[in-house]
Amino acid sequence: MRHKKISRRDFLRSGAAVVASIPILAACQPKATEAPKAADQPTQAPPKAETVNIRISVWGDVPDKAAYDDIIAMFNESQSSVKATTEQYLGGYYEKIKANFAGNTSADVLYYQGWSWQPFAQEDLLVPVDDLIERDNFTKPWPDLQVHNNYAKWHGHTYMSPADSGAVIMFYNKELFDKKGVPYPTDDWTFADFQDAVEKLSFEEGGTKYYGYAQAGGWNGQYTRSVHWIRKDGVFEWDTISEPREALFTQPEIIDALQYTIYDVIDKGYCPSPSMIAGGGVTIATGVVAMTMEGPWFLPNMHGEQAAKEGGVSFDVVLPPLGASGIVDTELSTSGHVISGQSKNPEAAWELVKFIADDEGQERIAQGGRQCGTPDMMKKHWVPNIGETFNFQNAEAFLKAMSVPTAHGIIVGGAGANFDAFSSAEGGMGAAWEAMVGVQKTAKEALEELNPKLQKMLDEYWAKQGG
Repeated sequence: MRHKKISRRDFLRSGAAVVASIPILAACQPKATEAPKAADQPTQAPPKAETVNIRISVWGDVPDKAAYDDIIAMFNESQSSVKATTEQYLGGYYEKIKANFAGNTSADVLYYQGWSWQPFAQEDLLVPVDDLIERDNFTKPWPDLQVHNNYAKWHGHTYMSPADSGAVIMFYNKELFDKKGVPYPTDDWTFADFQDAVEKLSFEEGGTKYYGYAQAGGWNGQYTRSVHWIRKDGVFEWDTISEPREALFTQPEIIDALQYTIYDVIDKGYCPSPSMIAGGGVTIATGVVAMTMEGPWFLPNMHGEQAAKEGGVSFDVVLPPLGASGIVDTELSTSGHVISGQSKNPEAAWELVKFIADDEGQERIAQGGRQCGTPDMMKKHWVPNIGETFNFQNAEAFLKAMSVPTAHGIIVGGAGANFDAFSSAEGGMGAAWEAMVGVQKTAKEALEELNPKLQKMLDEYWAKQGG
């Protein structure tokens, strides 16, 4: 597929000069033949190899900086030819990456969320690593799963090496289930089971209102927290995840699913309103909500030093309830590392990327609480310890959700894409969700207004790509 490129000035949104031409990584160039030494010429010791310095960007959260400082220290100690340093971009992470590209000062290795790097690749700012993967026979970070294919590859080439991952599954408050005598959910429970539990676990006692369900742990949730509900009956909201051409939100199955999980639960008092959730006091982590769809990043809120409630909440996790498809296709993500096209030492950058994706790096990422980048690494380094750390049993549920071969993740696009705008009121997604959670419009009304707006954005994207 050929694409019409936008200008780099437009892409980087900077007044700086267009990025200079980018060196292409030559994986296996033959060395020039050295002239033989004369027989009487004294043999000289080879010059000492200079240490290569490289930089790696780090996501803005405090735990990430601590984890990557440790990983880089281990990498530097493991060999003497490369010295890596971390640099954390606090606030405006991707704006800083763009500014560095515009100034020709990009770090050698860049951390990206899996749906965010593709426009940079299309503008030739990143290095594909397929030849290096084949040369070194290093395939661990790339299992043949749909979510990894969507987030690690672009137009037939591999760019991102997954370092961590996440699956949104169901958290449940065991104390409330016990209080009302409702059986705990299991990984094969159904949507009907979920509805029954939501209604039984919504009650008032001692002047406190308890809710059977909340759409997310501390925010509205919007589209990403609704992905499993949208897809549970075997339909899909786009024609494809990677560069979709058609928005399909008005299918009856999607309308029915969102009518219950967004509009009805709030209208009937089973779910707190967004303003109550945003206040911080009405979440599953404070003990007054029975069930919430969240990811592994929410675990510190439930137990430990950062727990929202003193002593934490007695909880566990389970796969989302099954619909007609019998498949869990929830919000999935992988994030990881790419090699900058501006790196003067791409081979050294590749060695660091491999180190992070291999056992030592993945073990440290797991110790920091984040899921490892692949199911195999999760099984080795994350699942055996995370349950004890946060006092819950079913860590396997996160692994099962990440291992579904047909699970897709969230929409991605190339240069000129503005898919983040889908969430805005102008793009339609934000306005539609606000209307549903505000009990102002039914799911049918909101989605029938939303779909044409999304389609218009897709059509504009493809017009920029030359059709």
